[in-house]
Amino acid sequence: MNKLEEELEEYYIRLSEMKARVAEVQDDMKAEYLYQVENLENIRTMFSVKYGTLKKSSGEVWEDLKVATEEAWSELEYKK
Repeated sequence: MNKLEEELEEYYIRLSEMKARVAEVQDDMKAEYLYQVENLENIRTMFSVKYGTLKKSSGEVWEDLKVATEEAWSELEYKK
């Protein structure tokens, strides 16, 4: 759980850095860049919600949420 928290924080930092770079991107690329950043933010938000639920769960529900959380994390890793 601690590792997931650390990775989630690192991901948040990288998204913030990406947003800051938008000003440096040429105008014709800004829309695509912003779309990608927003997509990654949505995935991160989904992961955060699932992770929060996972922390509060136990037993069989925990296992189901663990699988869903791992899938969401894999989606984030794939989008890097």
